[in-house]
Order: sequence, then structure tokens, then C-alpha cells
Amino acid sequence: MKPHVLRIGHRPERDKRISTHVALTARAFGADCITLHRPDSRVVTTVEDVVQRFGGDFSIATTTRPRAVARDWRGKVVHLTMFGTPLAEAAPLLRHESELLVIVGAERVPRWTFELADWNVAVGSQPHSEVAALAILLAELEPRWAQPELDGELQVIPSAQRRRQAAIPTADECLALHGGAGSPAPLLAHCRAVAEMAAAVTDALSGNVALANAGALLHDIGRTRAAGVEHCALGAAMATEAGFHPGVAHIIRAHVAGGIPQREARTLGLPPGDYLPRTLEARVVAACDNLHAGSRRRPLADCIAWLESQGLAAAARRVTRLHRRVSRRLGRDLAEF
Repeated sequence: MKPHVLRIGHRPERDKRISTHVALTARAFGADCITLHRPDSRVVTTVEDVVQRFGGDFSIATTTRPRAVARDWRGKVVHLTMFGTPLAEAAPLLRHESELLVIVGAERVPRWTFELADWNVAVGSQPHSEVAALAILLAELEPRWAQPELDGELQVIPSAQRRRQAAIPTADECLALHGGAGSPAPLLAHCRAVAEMAAAVTDALSGNVALANAGALLHDIGRTRAAGVEHCALGAAMATEAGFHPGVAHIIRAHVAGGIPQREARTLGLPPGDYLPRTLEARVVAACDNLHAGSRRRPLADCIAWLESQGLAAAARRVTRLHRRVSRRLGRDLAEF
């Protein structure tokens, strides 16, 4: 579930800062969009800049008819108010909804918000900030909200002692890491070929080209340390040690066999981690890698046949599903790109 937030009663002359905080909180805690009552280019620009720099698919829209937005909503409508049902009672039921509109007021809300809402929900019954109420509600609905976006230009690196941000490495920085690892020429040629295709596909899909290019250039760098499946974990660790953007490490970790589920990863003895491609860029790189043998393109059928010959039928099915998923997004067979 990705809730949609409706911010009603926004007054541009006095609510710019608090409405910006509502929007950024919605994004950080897992909503996919916010609709702002009354246009305000300052809020829109700030939010779009954050999305550009830190990633994710969050969007912001404006409306002059908030009642129509709530009335025409296809799913359930939640109105945050101190006079509603306690959140502890409502949250278990709301988690099962697939389409959720969350109304957050600024000035005193009109009566229709109570009437149109399927749920009037109280985050405590004391006066406090709408930002706090929204954050607590969204955190209750999505316990994994703190998982970072991996496709932005910047990524904050957790540190107890100093401020740390990681940027996407340039092609030269990626090749320098290969040089330090002693990557042989055939490995470099393979990574370059996959990167060329992945960057073009990502560009066609309006994704983060720099991230896809960096991840593809480094996706097999772990093979300088091990030839087996563990090369994905080793390569991700090398990118992390180099201080590169976590999205690059994610691409490296998740490029093998269409992604590896946790149970299978444990069976293979891989370190704890997420080996499934979660971002557009990771899915594109993994799918493009499957279409290459060395620096040359190969039919997907060759990749599938090899996996099946190794007794990896589940991996063959995952590779097929991934190829179809990227192809659908692309609007044509990826193999023909």
C-alpha cells in the first residue's frame, strides 16, 4: 500500500513551511503522492528538488477542488483529527486497504471532511502538529518506512560521529576501482557492454542513468575475488568500502539469477542482505546482464538453458519474469533493444 495524502486548507501566505514539512514527511514515511489544496510553486519546487536529489517515485500535485478529490477517490478515505477513532483501533484495519487517501488539514477543516471520510482517526486526543500525526499514522501502516530510497543522486550514510553523504560514482571512479582490484580485460569488456545497454534502457525508461551505468560497470567486480555466486555480495562490499552510493551496491548485490530470495540466499551461504532487485535501475542491469555472454549479446534462451542445465530451474523462472517485467515497462522485447 502506498497512501496518497490530501493537504486541505493550505494558505500560501502563511503555510508554506508547514505544508512543505507535511509533503516531505509523506514522502519519507512511504506515501506515493501529495495533493496540495491551492497552487504554491514554492512548495512544489522544494519537494520536487528533494525527490530529484534523494530518489523515489513521490510526486506532488495541486488542486482547487479538494472535496472532489476526496469524493472521487476509489479506495478508503482517512481523515486525521483529534476527535476520531484512536489510531490503535483503526491501524490494524487500515493496513489491509490497497488504496488509501489521507486527509490532513491546515486551517479549520470543513464539515465534508468528516462526512466523506470512511475513517476519522485520532493520533492522540490532544492538540498537536499535523506533521506528527501524519508521520505516526504512516509509520503504523508501513513499518519498513525507514528503508532508504536507492535511486537518488545522494544517499545519507548512517554514522554516529559525522555527517556522511554518498554520491553516484563517475565512470572513471568505477574503472579506477576495477584497476585497483586487478580486473582482467574480458571482465572489463563484459561490464562495459552491459553498462552501455543498461544506460540506454534506463534512459528510455526515464530512470537514473548515472546510477544504472555505475552499477552495471561494477556489477561483476566481485569476480576478482570469487567466481561463484558469492561474487555479488563481495562486489557490493567493495562498492560500500569505496564509499559509493548504496544504490550501486544494491545493483551489484541483486544482479544474479534475476534476484535471490532470502531463504535461497541463506542456503547458498551468502551474507545477510537483500538480493532481490528493488529499483528500476537494479532490474534493468540484471536483465541486461542476462543478455550478455562476455561482451557479446546472446538470446535470453541461452541464459535460460544454461541455468536449467545447472539444475537452477527456479532461477530460470525468475530471469524470465524479470525479462518480461522490464520488457513490459519498455513497451517492447528487451532483447530487441
